Parts: sequence; C-alpha cells; structure tokens
Amino acid sequence: MKKKIILTLLILFPLLVVAQTKKPLSVNNRRAIENYNKALKHYDRYDYIEALRLLRESIRIEPKFIEAYLVTSQTYYMMNNIPGAIESIEKAIAIDPQFYPRAYYTLGRFLLQIGEYQQAKAKLEHYLTLKDKSKNLEKSAHESIERCVYAINAMANPVPYNPINLGSNLNTDLNEYWPSLSVDEKTLVYTVRLPKSANTGIKDTKWQEDFYISTQTSSNQWSQGIPLGAPLNTPINEGAQALSADGRTMYYTICSGVCNLYTSVMQSNGTWAAPVKLPPQINNPRTSEKQPSISPDGKTLYFVSNRPGGLGGFDIWKSDKNPDGTWDNAVNMGEPVNSPGDEQSPFIHFDNQTLYFASNGHMGMGSMDIFISRLDSSGKWGTPQNFGYPINTHKSEEGLIVNAKGTIAYYSTDIIPERGRDIFTFTLYPEIQPIPTSYVTGIVKDSKTLRPLTAQVSLVDLSTQKELMHTTTPTDGKFLVCLPTNKSYGLFASAPNYLFHSEHFDLKGVFTFDKPYHLEILLNPIDKDEVLVLRNIFFALDSYELQPESTVELDKLVTLLLQNPNIKIEIGGHTDNLGSDEYNQQLSENRAKSVAEYLISKQVESSRVKWVGYGETRPLTNNSTPEGRAQNRRTEVKIL
Repeated sequence: MKKKIILTLLILFPLLVVAQTKKPLSVNNRRAIENYNKALKHYDRYDYIEALRLLRESIRIEPKFIEAYLVTSQTYYMMNNIPGAIESIEKAIAIDPQFYPRAYYTLGRFLLQIGEYQQAKAKLEHYLTLKDKSKNLEKSAHESIERCVYAINAMANPVPYNPINLGSNLNTDLNEYWPSLSVDEKTLVYTVRLPKSANTGIKDTKWQEDFYISTQTSSNQWSQGIPLGAPLNTPINEGAQALSADGRTMYYTICSGVCNLYTSVMQSNGTWAAPVKLPPQINNPRTSEKQPSISPDGKTLYFVSNRPGGLGGFDIWKSDKNPDGTWDNAVNMGEPVNSPGDEQSPFIHFDNQTLYFASNGHMGMGSMDIFISRLDSSGKWGTPQNFGYPINTHKSEEGLIVNAKGTIAYYSTDIIPERGRDIFTFTLYPEIQPIPTSYVTGIVKDSKTLRPLTAQVSLVDLSTQKELMHTTTPTDGKFLVCLPTNKSYGLFASAPNYLFHSEHFDLKGVFTFDKPYHLEILLNPIDKDEVLVLRNIFFALDSYELQPESTVELDKLVTLLLQNPNIKIEIGGHTDNLGSDEYNQQLSENRAKSVAEYLISKQVESSRVKWVGYGETRPLTNNSTPEGRAQNRRTEVKIL
C-alpha cells in the first residue's frame, strides 16, 4: 500500500525512467550504465542499500548522470531519508533544469513533507509554469500549494500549546503511544514498542507491541507502568486500544497480516478475560479494522477501516450495539468527517458529542493533523476544525484523547527524537474543548433483599427528550454513566417486574467533576402499596400546567401501566409549606389531576388511575432549607 501511494501521489522515477528507455540516457559510459541498471533491479527487489551503493558508483564514474541522481532520490525517499532525497533531486536539476520538469513537482512535495513551506510553494508554482505536466499532477500541485499557504498562515498565527511529558514512570527510551483513559482519570493504558524476545515466532521484525498500564496515585502522579500481561499481551502485536468509561472493558487491535478488533472484559478478581474477536459485522475478513473508540454509554464503536465503500484509503466507520449484545453492520461516517485521504485514530469524548480524529485529507500542515468535529442538535457531524500550529506540524500527529473535564489532551509525539515517541499532555484552548463531563457511579439493588440487579440505566436530555446514554448493568448491579454539563437530565433505572427509579440532574452552568455522584438505587417490586417518586415531573411556577420536560418520565409511566394492565395506581401531589394550607392543598390536587389526565390521554383506562392532593401534610424532610422544600414538592405513584 505504501509503495502504491508513493507512486500514485508523487509519480516518482524508476517507472518513468524505465519507460523512457527508447530515448538515450544522459550519459554513455558503459560501466556507469551497467551499475545503474543493476541498481534498478535491486531497487525492484526492495534492496535499497545495494541499490544506493551501485548508484553512487555510477555517479562516481559519471558525475553528471542525471537519471542516477533521480533514482537515488527515490531510493532515499523509500528509506524515509527525505533530506537525502532532496539533495539528490536538487543535484539532478542543477545538471539540467529542463531534463525532467516533473522533478520540480517532486521536490516541492519533498519540501512540503519536511515543513519547508515557502520553498515548497515556490518549486510547485514553478512546476505549474512548465509544459510537461499531467492533469493529475497539476491538480495535486494546486492542492499542495494550498496546503503550503494554509501552513504558512497557521505558523504566523500559532495557537496556545504547552506540552508536558508524563514522566519517567511511563516514558522510556522506547516508543510509548496510543494512551487510553478511564473517565475518572485514574487508569491509563498505553502501547509500548518493545524489542522482540527470542523464540517468539514472529518473522521479519525486530519489534513487538504490548499493553502497559499505570494508575494515578494519591499525589496525582502516575505509577510505574507495568505490562498488562497474558492473555492480552502475546508474542504478536497488540495496540491502539480504547477503554470503556468505567475502565472495565477494552477494545483493541491485533495485527497479523491484516488488523482486526478484539475486546476483553475485566473480571471480578481484577484480571482481564481472554480476548474475543469482534464479529463479521465489524471485522471484514479481507480488510483491516483498527484503532477503536467506544462511546461512553458502550453503545457505539468507532474505528478505522480500508474496506470497500469508503471515501478514501482508511475511513472512520461505526457500529451500534443492540440491547441483546449483538452488533449492527458497520456504516461509514461519510462526509464531512471522512475525506478522499486517510482518517485515523478516532476518539469519541465522554460527552458523546465531540469527535477527535487525525486526517491527511482535510486541509492541514501536510501530513496527519488532528481535527475536531461536533454533533449538532439535528444529529449531524459538523465540519472538522484543524487544531492549528504548533499542535499540528509537518509531522504526523494522531492518537489523541481528552479527559472528561475537557481541558487536557493526551497524545504521543517525538518532540525529543532520541527518546522516541513519548506520551505528553497539553491544555486544550477553549475553541477545541468538548463539553465538560462529570459522571455518576452507582449500584442497582432489590429494595427488599438488597440483592444486586441486572438493570437498564439510561440518561435522557429532558429538553430534547433524546436518550444520550444507555447501559446494562452486569450481575453485580454496578454502573457508570457520564454526565455532560450545561443541561438538565433524567436518569432512569428499570428491570422487569420492578417499578422504575428516576433521578434528576440539573447541570446548567454547573461543572461537578471533582465531586462525582454516587447512587444506591433500590428498585421496588411491582406490588400493592409500593411507591414510585417521579423526580422529573415539572410544573410552571404556582401552576398545575405540566412543563414539556415532564414528558420523558410521564411516558415511562405510561409504558409501565400498559405493560402491566392489571395494576391500578394513585397519583399523589405534594407541596412544601410555603403558602397557606388551603392554597397548597388545592395546588397539589390540581397537579395530581394533571398527571392523571396525561396518562388517560395516552390510552390508560381512567378506572385504573386515581388522583389525590396531600398538600404539605406529608413532607419527606424538613422545609427549613431550599433543598428540603424541593424534595417535598413532588409527585408520587402508589400501587393500589
């Protein structure tokens, strides 16, 4: 694939030079030409070292052998020696500027790759003045000039950037990359490139990739990174992993030929279960799937794939998880996220509305740049925004994640080349921050036996009535749900044969990450005299008019009644002690009646619904504080 991209994108030399064999070479020395032809054969066999030796010998014999310089340039490029490639092609141009006009295009592309944008722009503009150019190269030259202009402007207007190395407990002289973080920021899993151990059975490589883990200590330092060990670490390459919000599930990549996605769950004893390969709905047997990111509710898996049906080479795809645990067929995210180029390293933030990814197809600094796209109110992803310089440079930047607070990014870079890639953090400037996100942890139990329950827990935006997150608790009843700020939410827990439970979170203008919520939810069985408190029923001030935000919880009550046609209920209205007894009594009756009338309007038989106003006579707590009065103003459902 790499060779195909290079030949298509840069139109480099051996194929072109060989195609020109009907024309005489620029020199006629027999020994120089023999070495040159031998070099071409070694190049075709990927033996670049010997090809270079023979090309140098040709040039020693004939210092003005233009074709030898051109092939030397491409050989250096294939060896990832861009300075060597530039030096050789400049020597070819110096001998005869008209011999190979496309050399100016290639030189411009080389200069773009090392961040010499002014020089690159000049060479590409000169190429466009020449006659010997194809339509494809002309189009590519214009696009490359546009990138040069963008990069020059970006460097003149840098964004705030303060990279901080995570320290020697994580970073070593090896390459560390692909960080992944739990929502509480206490667990960091990352990938390390290690020297291959003896007798691993891996051929044609000196390296292998394994997972390491570090935890944050009480002093806010990262502990010494240690290998995750078996069964996740094996003699083959594992990496590009993503942790679920609670840190208990990991999705990751295994590459052997093609790359595929796997998952593993942390067991009750703290060890990881044997990995499970994800199904064909996600893993295409003939293509590569890698670099997963799981949404905070565990319902959507984002990943990259080069399967058919995309817009470019690697695109971002996603698959939704069904309530029964199966996965839907993966779908391409399409425009504007994907481009004709490559997209890499998607990361869906804990707010479930902000996507970070890398791309070389959108306008950027020349290689892989980091972008942000936001989900709008209609459910569409917005136009990607480049992070800007110096976060993005002429090098490849990718593999970025962001903490739940939305303030700190983690990613790897080779700022200090002799140390390899290290993991750094930096503060996100406001324009690229996601919605700050707190979280709720909890456990769902039977209110009578206190036995943990497998339950459905969902978070709903009350203003839009859209379910933002949904999770199924395991057998231990525990759950974690992320809470993006700036909205009002209803949190609902339900299980078969139980009354549902609701909570209300008003986070408009509030950020509470440092004090996350913890709930012990006790579900009452559907039985006579059991009571359900409706915590997301809202009325206008001093009125019994239901507010639109009440619809979510009212509809859940309708569903409960329609699924259990044999139960009858009482709607009880309650107030605080502000106002006269008579006023509060009348208000509570009217509010209970409004709820009952809503249920009846939704096909619940009127004979099953009774309403009663209790005024201020049955407070749950003291009315002396605003919080206490808020608890006492409530609507209850009692099973008759």
